[in-house]
Amino acid sequence: MAQRRLSSILAMDVVGYSRLMQKGRDELLHALDVLFRTTIRPTVKAQSGRVVKLMGDGAIVEFGSARDAVLCATEIQKQVSSVPALYDDTERLWLRMGIHAGDVTVSEGDIFGEAVNVAARLEAAAPEGGVFVSKLVTDLAGSGLPVQFQNEGTHRFKNIEHPLQILSIVVDQVGSAPEALNVERGHDIRFAKSSDGVMLAWTAVGEGSPVVRAPAWISRLDMDFRLPHLAHFITSLSNTHKFIRFDARGNGLSDRDIPDISFDTMIEDLRAVFDAAEVERAPILGMSQGCAVAAAFAARFPERISGIVMVGGFPLGRSKRPVKRDQEKASAMQTMMKVGWDDDYPSLRDMMADMIVPLASVEDRRQFAEAMRDMVTPEVVSSYRKVIDEIDVTDILPDIQAPCLVLHCDGDRMHPVEQGRLMASLLPEARFVTYESSSHIPSANDPCWPLMNAEIERFLKQCRAS
Repeated sequence: MAQRRLSSILAMDVVGYSRLMQKGRDELLHALDVLFRTTIRPTVKAQSGRVVKLMGDGAIVEFGSARDAVLCATEIQKQVSSVPALYDDTERLWLRMGIHAGDVTVSEGDIFGEAVNVAARLEAAAPEGGVFVSKLVTDLAGSGLPVQFQNEGTHRFKNIEHPLQILSIVVDQVGSAPEALNVERGHDIRFAKSSDGVMLAWTAVGEGSPVVRAPAWISRLDMDFRLPHLAHFITSLSNTHKFIRFDARGNGLSDRDIPDISFDTMIEDLRAVFDAAEVERAPILGMSQGCAVAAAFAARFPERISGIVMVGGFPLGRSKRPVKRDQEKASAMQTMMKVGWDDDYPSLRDMMADMIVPLASVEDRRQFAEAMRDMVTPEVVSSYRKVIDEIDVTDILPDIQAPCLVLHCDGDRMHPVEQGRLMASLLPEARFVTYESSSHIPSANDPCWPLMNAEIERFLKQCRAS
């Protein structure tokens, strides 16, 4: 009896199969037999997949998890790249792959349905050695994958009714999940004392020249590697730098019973972490309100700043913006946070997660919303929100001489791209880059993340050289 279920489908085939058969049938079939026995089947099994059928030059593989399908395809392509050449080293053996997810019908071990058809279309369009995946797959796979995606745009396929947003896996830039896990396990928590006695939890991961993250939104150091807006930033930056970050006062593992929260204390807390980490001069990573904090720090301590990366920043908090609707929204959010922050049903925190990382998977956003309750109390988050809404650094920006990289998504629903543009226009040495995304802070599966990551690394290299 036929059954229906939700599956992720991986379609693969051999590039130039007919031509290779003509050059040497026996040698090709032997190489494919070895490849399927030693690489494809073991990797599929390791990722809990099922080879549904072999088709001479390819295969259809079913997975219950989009994450498993992506990891399997990536690992197979990595291994195939090292397979010895055929025909006296005159030909390489290449696979191309496509992954899609959806309902399938299962009958007598075989599978049918649109997910299979779309996966096959993606596979046919993929380049040699490449993997094309649908946006749906990256959404279902969630963050934390040791994989980078590149946006391939929107494509139409024959007999597929709706256009599909396609991404490719950047196989030669694939990281290692165990390496990321080792980074998480390898850091220790230390404490810095701010000028008013507040103890600030901080940590450093990686080796190399330092990069310091300014305080932004809310956090908790022992949760960072599970958060869809932070984990990939930490892993990427710690690969090439000593990445220093801390929980802001009232947050996470820092002191929660605090005498004061103000924009000025945020600047002073950043200085305290610079001193505790023995950093004389370094670039700062600012995210959201951390961009304004970093700018103010650069104005006050210019000798300690070699550059600022600003992601989703704003020079004017909502209460300071000329639009009355922004001011009303600021007041409403402060009240909602005070009375509804720790509700068992996290509707307010769900809304915040949706605004910060809208392209993260549903599961990642849900976990982010749950984690926020453990980061800060309702009273502190309401006060913290009020300080953020009152930010105005427009007067000091023209005096900042440090180079700045201002990055903003054009569909940012938390702080609109106009705020990023205003920030860049007031800074004397700013480069402004926008991305086609609705994210406030891009998640790992956001198509713009690889582009943003590369831009950040180029900028930090320039900071090191200066």
